[in-house]
Amino acid sequence: MKEEFIELTDKDGNKIKYEILDVIVRDEEDYAVLLPEGSEDEVVIFKVLPSDDEETEYVEVTDEELADSIFDEFIKRIDAEDEEEK
Repeated sequence: MKEEFIELTDKDGNKIKYEILDVIVRDEEDYAVLLPEGSEDEVVIFKVLPSDDEETEYVEVTDEELADSIFDEFIKRIDAEDEEEK
């Protein structure tokens, strides 16, 4: 996957740049696994909400169980890719 970045605004109005590591589809909904700029080991999970205009909305997943499940699937994908490269 080529590197893709998005910039989101937090609740305090600060702009934060994220690298999109992967998009996981769960129950016909998209979840983005994002790495905040400057972080090497802290990812966040956002639900991707398409909108009628050209802007995509990202809503942070606050359900810990769902976020952990999405993260686990992300790790499985990375492990599978690593195995394929060997």
